[in-house]
This record gives sequence, C-alpha cells and structure tokens, in this order.
Amino acid sequence: MNRDSKSEAPVKRLRSRLKEATADAILSAAAEVFARDGLHAAKMESIAEQAGVSVGTLYNHFTDRAALLDALRAKRRQVMLDRLDAALAPVAERPAREQLRAFVMAVFAHVAERDAFVRVLMQLPEDPARKSRMLAELNRRVMVILDRGIQAGEVRAEGRSLYPALLMGMVRGALDRLREDDAANPPAAAWAEEILRVFLKGIEVD
Repeated sequence: MNRDSKSEAPVKRLRSRLKEATADAILSAAAEVFARDGLHAAKMESIAEQAGVSVGTLYNHFTDRAALLDALRAKRRQVMLDRLDAALAPVAERPAREQLRAFVMAVFAHVAERDAFVRVLMQLPEDPARKSRMLAELNRRVMVILDRGIQAGEVRAEGRSLYPALLMGMVRGALDRLREDDAANPPAAAWAEEILRVFLKGIEVD
C-alpha cells in the first residue's frame, strides 16, 4: 500500500467528522432560528450566525432553504427511530407485551417533546411520501415484536397482517387528539397505557 495514502486515511476521517459536526451545528441553529423567526421570515444569514459559520459554509452544506428543511425532517425522523431502537434493545428478550409497551411509550415520549425541531416541523406541510416511509419503519418494528410474540405463543397468529395497522391507527388517533391541546385530554402516558390495554386484550393468547 502507498504510504501516503495510508497516512491520509486519518485526515479524511477527521475531515468527515468535522463536516458532520458542522452540518449538525447548522441544523440545530436552523431549528432555533426557524422556531424563533418563523419559516418565511428567518434569514439564512441569521442561521449561519447562530451556527457560528459563514454564509458560504452554510450553502456548502445545504444549497437552499428547502434543502435545510428537508434535512431537519430527516434528522428528526432518525432521532425518533434511534430512540425507538434504544427503548426496544433492553427488552428484546422480554415478552411481547413488554416490548410493545416500550415501543408505544417511546413514540409518545418523542412526540410529547416540544423542542425547536418539533416546533419547526409542525409549521411544515405534511409530505405523504415521507409520512409513508416513516410509517413503514414503525410498522416494521412492530412486526418484529409481534412475530416474536407469535413464536413464543403469546400472540394470536391469525391477525398478524392486521396488527401493525391496528396499533398504529390507535396511536395516530390518540396523537391527533393530543395535538389539539385540549386541557380535558388525559396526559400522553395515560393514552399510551389505554392503547396498550385495549390492543393487548385483542391479540394475546388467553
């Protein structure tokens, strides 16, 4: 191997980490500025200043406002999936009901957060294609849990193909109610517990 190419590898890795760190700083700054000033009033110069980078550096990472907003969506989606996987990992060998509880609780905890990223995304029009991809990721995780439960004899097999849609339909319905900010609504944790109670009653083997 060329000695020079071998010595260049750590430098390339460092550059890659610095680039990623800069992009993350820009996204965090963008979320703060968009949340503070609004999607249309916020200026790219303000975002660059908040991130501590030049406007040129900002545009090197994100070509325009649309690219920045797309990246914010993608980051928030990945944060949610990472959170779900972190919640599920410790209970992977536990009964299906415990895994489903960890899943639903993590979803509600994530949505209940009202950080700058969430405040920005709530201002954006819904993208059906992105929503479909996210739902597919959630359904895939639910199906893994259910298949483990079926194999363990804890979950009825006959409704397997319908279970993910039923669970996510209940979750989405509850989240829609919570977004209404109705003071009469029970807290998110109470919604999650009730969804789990009803869903498990229908799918568990007696």
